[in-house]
Amino acid sequence: MNKPSIIERAKIAYNVFRNGYPGARRSMTMRDIISTDEKQAPFIWPAWRVGNPQYKMVDVQSYIEEGFNINALIYSAVMYKARSSVTPELRAYRGDPEQPDLCKPDHPLAKLVARPNPSQSWREFQMRQTIFLNLTGDAFAYLITPKIGSLDCASFIGLNSMRVYIIPQKKKSGVMGYVYIPEGKSWHDGIPLLPQYMSHVKLPNPGDPLEGNGYGLSPLAPASRTANVDNAITDFIKIFFEKGAVVPGLLSTEQILTPETVGMLKERWNDVYGGYKNWTDIGVIDKGTKYERIGMNFQEMSFAEQDERNEARICGPFGVPISLLDTRSGLKASTFNNKENDRRMFWEDIMLPEIGLFEDDYQYYLNTDDGAFVKMDYSGVPALQRDIPKAVEAAYKLWTMGETRANAYAITGINPVGDVPGANTSFLPISVMPVGSEEEAVTATNTGAASSEEDTRDEGKTKSKRHSKK
Repeated sequence: MNKPSIIERAKIAYNVFRNGYPGARRSMTMRDIISTDEKQAPFIWPAWRVGNPQYKMVDVQSYIEEGFNINALIYSAVMYKARSSVTPELRAYRGDPEQPDLCKPDHPLAKLVARPNPSQSWREFQMRQTIFLNLTGDAFAYLITPKIGSLDCASFIGLNSMRVYIIPQKKKSGVMGYVYIPEGKSWHDGIPLLPQYMSHVKLPNPGDPLEGNGYGLSPLAPASRTANVDNAITDFIKIFFEKGAVVPGLLSTEQILTPETVGMLKERWNDVYGGYKNWTDIGVIDKGTKYERIGMNFQEMSFAEQDERNEARICGPFGVPISLLDTRSGLKASTFNNKENDRRMFWEDIMLPEIGLFEDDYQYYLNTDDGAFVKMDYSGVPALQRDIPKAVEAAYKLWTMGETRANAYAITGINPVGDVPGANTSFLPISVMPVGSEEEAVTATNTGAASSEEDTRDEGKTKSKRHSKK
């Protein structure tokens, strides 16, 4: 009975169309911003995500079965990174992080990094974590501490990324925890895991709906289509070798053939000439029968170009130079010097940042109350070692330019063994003259010579005193 008239409703519709709903266009004031809880993240998860295990957006199982298990190139790239990841060692230190001291072997943290769990050594543990990170984009490890707040008798266990699911929470817009579902079990039989004991190393995923709290992006995601092409080529070659006489040719005759005769001819042709074992046999056919090749051979299919394309597109997402995997294109273009440069580039651009992801998480979860912490030791990585001959050459150039020997060593990073005579004395060639008048040049030259003679006398007196004491 109290409905507005048509004219009033038209006015209301016009105002809503022009200005929006009443109160919807009110701008936020500074009071509204200040009243907001500063400690609360600005993320709001949908109600259907909160408290529920999150499904993975990709089929991780297919990445393992069709990528790592049957594709030789993917296996080679992932295993190359896995082997490289265990070259630096994770060690337990104490003291200043810039100049730390190694913990004794009986320290709880030193024992833990040497043997993360009873069934794995450090190298086995880290290789498996690197493989999961590069196949699934995630690497999970759970810390078990029998004593609260102590790493004594603790275990660090790597978990299968396909069986760990993230549970987001609403209160702090973060992760409530994780659930581990054993093989053959349902969601109700899953094992809940606390986030403060779960190390989750992941690769960046711009499409993560949990704003960085969810799953990482696997390098196989952008390479999966190319990997499928590579697998299809391999399957075709296998079929070609098994049934080579069926696909590539057409057997024709001028006579009219019944279906029974066609079947008999096909069966006999395959029996006599089918398969790679019979490729060298001489074909014999009756009068009026012709064989016409209609299929493409390997050269016409350009398998060489396809292989090179697949190698570049598959190795690219993993960051492994193709020359280091001895691929077809890598063997054609690589030399010993190229491999050395590629190996150093691979470590500086790919492995150091990737291992740093693990190191950051290990330092966060593995530490003790006495100040012990973990840190990667890269001194055993050959690709990161300094080029000593080049450093010596650079130090020599600095010394000839007037730098003291001690400064030249410090600038180039050379650590001399023992005391170096004249380490704090500057030398210049006799042909070098200071800029200025002739009198200033002579004075400066005499002054420099006098200072050099004084330094030499001081060193001589020091040596004579040492000899007299002896």
